[in-house]
Amino acid sequence: MALTRLGNNQITSSLLPTGSVLQVVTDVLSTETSTTSTSYVAVSGFSATITPSSTSSKILVLCSASSYINTSDAYLGTIYRGGTDLGTFGRLFSTAGGLGGFISFNYLDSPSTTSATTYTYYHKVGSGTGFVSVNNYKSNLTLMEIQG
Repeated sequence: MALTRLGNNQITSSLLPTGSVLQVVTDVLSTETSTTSTSYVAVSGFSATITPSSTSSKILVLCSASSYINTSDAYLGTIYRGGTDLGTFGRLFSTAGGLGGFISFNYLDSPSTTSATTYTYYHKVGSGTGFVSVNNYKSNLTLMEIQG
């Protein structure tokens, strides 16, 4: 598909093929945050907001969270869009004590809106204490608007 420039040298999203990346928003958390909650709680400062250009746009959510659980149990991470849990995406599980690693996942969301939309990382534990950005390692949350 050939792209056409408008008089003001701008290319509009309507000229791009389906599947094109229209915008990218990233948030980085580099401050260790912990929880002892057995219900999902938001990680303060670990969210990103994107404003889709069309209701048919998809949002590709990419997350890589440095994580640790200090007991023989599970640490879980998920993403909320506003107040909606998009599903449990990551889990560390230890049967022998503490365990660290990265919870990494991607999810293609269909928010069907052109309003500013916030995606936030939430976490919880089965017991003990769970950490994200453990030892201040960076955790990343990236949102990509995909032309629908």
